[in-house]
Amino acid sequence: MILVGWASCPPSLKHEGQAGCPSHKNNKIILQIHNAKSSSILLPASCLLSLNTQTRIETVEKIAIIGLSCLFPDANNPEQFWQNLTEQKDSTSSITVEQMGLDPTIFYDPVKGKPEKFYFLKGGFVRNFKFDASEYNLPSEFVESLDNTFKWSLYAAKQAIQNSGYWGNKEVLSKCGVILGTLSLPTKVSNQLIAPIYRQTIEPAVAELLQNQDFHLAAIPTTTKAATQNAMISGLPAALVAKAFSLSGTHFCIDAACSSAFYSIKLASHYLQSHKADVMLAGAISCSDPLFIRMLFSGIQGYPENGISAPLDKASRGLVTSEGIGMVMLKRYSDAVRDGDKILATVCGNGLSNDGKGKHLLSPNTKGQVLAFERAYQEAGLNPKAIDYMECHATGTLLGDTTELTSIESFFGQHQAKPLVGSAKANVGHLLVAAGMVSLTKTIYSLNHGVIPPTINVNDPIKSENNVISSDNIVRNPTPWPQNKPTKHVALSAFGFGGTNSHLILEK
Repeated sequence: MILVGWASCPPSLKHEGQAGCPSHKNNKIILQIHNAKSSSILLPASCLLSLNTQTRIETVEKIAIIGLSCLFPDANNPEQFWQNLTEQKDSTSSITVEQMGLDPTIFYDPVKGKPEKFYFLKGGFVRNFKFDASEYNLPSEFVESLDNTFKWSLYAAKQAIQNSGYWGNKEVLSKCGVILGTLSLPTKVSNQLIAPIYRQTIEPAVAELLQNQDFHLAAIPTTTKAATQNAMISGLPAALVAKAFSLSGTHFCIDAACSSAFYSIKLASHYLQSHKADVMLAGAISCSDPLFIRMLFSGIQGYPENGISAPLDKASRGLVTSEGIGMVMLKRYSDAVRDGDKILATVCGNGLSNDGKGKHLLSPNTKGQVLAFERAYQEAGLNPKAIDYMECHATGTLLGDTTELTSIESFFGQHQAKPLVGSAKANVGHLLVAAGMVSLTKTIYSLNHGVIPPTINVNDPIKSENNVISSDNIVRNPTPWPQNKPTKHVALSAFGFGGTNSHLILEK
């Protein structure tokens, strides 16, 4: 796993072998951060472990969520997304020429395994997105030349700041950092920038191989005014947000696969808890080239060959990839109470782990997932029995969903707990690095409205290995939040390729 971006070194990573220490050189590098005032800082894998076990902050203060934004399929804001959930709406659909930039049927073949073909057309897409480049502290012409990776980032950041009540407050925003989960994969415009280089290299080689000098590759449609900055997809979105809203110098992007959103929140929380920032924007965006994503997931056979993607259902055989973005504005809980902020929910625990060796790179591992659970509840000082509902990662792959329920059974069973479970991926698909923001938005609104929306399309529910977590636990109808506790608690899981696990606990 490689995390890349710009920032000063996370201040709370106090452990043996700090940057400059000889023991650093023997550790696997996972995070490269460029500091505008110094040379590159390289942080070892032990740094991320310290987020769970080695920080020297005397007490881990809870973190208040005071602002929220999203741009999901069929939802330009959290309110619209919540309405879609309560209406049990399926916001996935077949990809069109507009989304792909060319005719999808050119590359489509329903038979799985065909080279250079994808076998699944369905996805979750952001459509009818309206964007005003003049609303940001950046040259409008430059902003217009950027692709949606950057435009969505600006849009979501503005919405989250406005929702927090700090829009226009220069003093507060000057002490605000931003950490954004992104996929370091090609976007439509970055592909257009690089395609001519590939074409110049490959075309003569293929012509020589075919002994046909008249051979030419078809030209890829291009955007005439695409800025070269569109190629800087791994770190520039966070830097651009910081520039547009005059935020602090703490800004970087990370890639922890499908758990990136919660990793971003974890890192942002440490900046707050160590008083190196007063507020933080954190979130994740999924905006990669749809053609690339389709080829990738067809190659690993992640799409359902039978066409059925229904998380937590026995008939489901794969996932539906989607796009979108979500962000939160975070603040120390005590400061939020002091300042009279609107507190949407409070982060009281966030456990991270990695599966390590033992299974295939793409295979989920109960051991690693349970470790994330343990770390989250240890940090929160909370008995797992307090959890009323868990928003699962549940993508729709039978192995992944069953493994997750078995992990829940293994950990929660030790504490005589059987939480209700569900997944919003049935509504919008799997937003990959931004998947956690879908779960977070759903659960925040669920906490505040006192109702748990159903997981749609579950006809034949799966169960955990020993049937501890079964159909009785899966929320399939609108369910009032349990009223027997003064404080509501909800848990959320996000598990990424390579075994990057995260488990977040919210309270209200």
